[in-house]
Amino acid sequence: MMIMMLGTLAVKAQQDTVKATAVINEATVYYGYGAELTHSARLTVTKNTRYIIIDRVSTQIDLNSLQISCPENISLLSQQFSVYTPPVKPVAENALSKRIKDTIKTVNTQVAVIMNKIDIDETVLNKTDKLIESTIATSGSKTSLTAEVLKLIEFYNKIIEKNKQAIFEHRQEMLLLQDQIAALNERLILANKPAEQGDEAADKSYGRITMQVVCRTDQAADIALSYYTDHAGWQPLYDIRVNSKTNALKLVYKAAVTQNTGLSWKKTKLTLSTGTPNFTTAAPVLNPLYLQLYVPQLYNDMNYDKKELSAVTITNNIHALGYSSTKTNADYLVNENITPSTIEQFTKLKQGLLNTSFEIDLPYDIESNGLPHSINIKEQELKGILKNYAVPKLDNDAYLLAEVADWQNLDLIPGNANIIMDDTYIGRSFIDPNSTADTLNLSLGKDRRIAVKRSVVKDATSSKIKDAFMKQTFTYELTVKNNKITDVDMMLKDQYPLSNTKEVETELTDAGGALVNAEIGVLTWKINLKPGESKKFRFTYTVKYPKDKKIANLR
Repeated sequence: MMIMMLGTLAVKAQQDTVKATAVINEATVYYGYGAELTHSARLTVTKNTRYIIIDRVSTQIDLNSLQISCPENISLLSQQFSVYTPPVKPVAENALSKRIKDTIKTVNTQVAVIMNKIDIDETVLNKTDKLIESTIATSGSKTSLTAEVLKLIEFYNKIIEKNKQAIFEHRQEMLLLQDQIAALNERLILANKPAEQGDEAADKSYGRITMQVVCRTDQAADIALSYYTDHAGWQPLYDIRVNSKTNALKLVYKAAVTQNTGLSWKKTKLTLSTGTPNFTTAAPVLNPLYLQLYVPQLYNDMNYDKKELSAVTITNNIHALGYSSTKTNADYLVNENITPSTIEQFTKLKQGLLNTSFEIDLPYDIESNGLPHSINIKEQELKGILKNYAVPKLDNDAYLLAEVADWQNLDLIPGNANIIMDDTYIGRSFIDPNSTADTLNLSLGKDRRIAVKRSVVKDATSSKIKDAFMKQTFTYELTVKNNKITDVDMMLKDQYPLSNTKEVETELTDAGGALVNAEIGVLTWKINLKPGESKKFRFTYTVKYPKDKKIANLR
């Protein structure tokens, strides 16, 4: 009777609870970090259903963002989230592991046989040694051994030599068998290892949502749920492709998507948003502003903060010039017929008030491993002008720059850019769209087909002492040659020193046809070079200072 009652209670419990596995449909991934995941689950409920359990959701959920949608005939009373870890099931022994175990057993038997042979040979050695000692001892105090005794000792020595050789060979054979056993044990570990099944592995934890419901009718129900997680995000990555013959520029917009949500995204539609979620909804309120007396230490701290800010600004400026270092992985496209050149057909651009979204109508598989998955978003021809730039005082190489107009419509985000010229990777630059300029300058790396040289013109460089002052004259010559087969527009820069003391006077006596920025002492030549053409430019400056003084950074 008791057994029947327990069975009835178990059946009722099963009827009260319905389980379903959630399927991830869409993922909206935010720039930097954060993602909104959308799931669906289909199940059948009855009027007796009191609990609905949805399995296989992320283990990293912001509970405040969890939204659940049920059909009209199902009322949701409460919801609870938990992380469920299935019990580990013992792995059944397969045929391969059984064969490996049998082989290990056979090899161990061979090892035991060899060890027994070694034991026998070592016993014979010990007994032979004792026989030799006994034979010598029975010879008494004779100064020389008889011929029979010598023959007997020689016979024993041959036995010793034979047994030692046998022991050596047995030990070598045993070492080989032990290596074989070690290799078989490694194979056995691999044979018993369960197959990789991603998030569907039986022993992997997953998120579970338990819902308390009231069902008015028996029906097949579709449950939809969504939530926010901060264990995912994306960063921009660009390819700038340059055709040096036609000066054509192409920008390939990519996204490096990472996720570690504890849930593999299988055949998931992706939306990449340039915005970031803002959870602060409270309006700002002004509080009283109280003045305080000057505190030296506080003032020093403030100055230190300003220095830190300056260091950050300098770092950003260095990145803007193209000096950057970072990481890329292969694309994870499910359909092999989809190529990077056609993926833009499946991408829909949505412009919002605060951000831009790229909706990619393709099923992606992204594992929960924290590794970047490179995804092509779009390709776009750039309206740009290629120019060369050189500062031979600092670098004997010329650099290729691209001036891009109308860049505000490209929806760019600060990120690294791979520079690919004529299908050859030449380096990495940095795109910083946070600029108010009309044109965006992209550094495309060194252009070694432009030769640049800076040298001192000794005949026009001199030093003279007059009265109490030293006057020095410096003349430099800049040589530029175009080794390309096309015309080159180039910007050449140099400088002359400035003085901020009355004792030292500087003067630019010959600008050599350059545009002069007297405030910072910079000379700029804008030149055009035909294929194979070479041009030279000279400039001269003088420095006057007391002869008993020395000037630093004079040249």
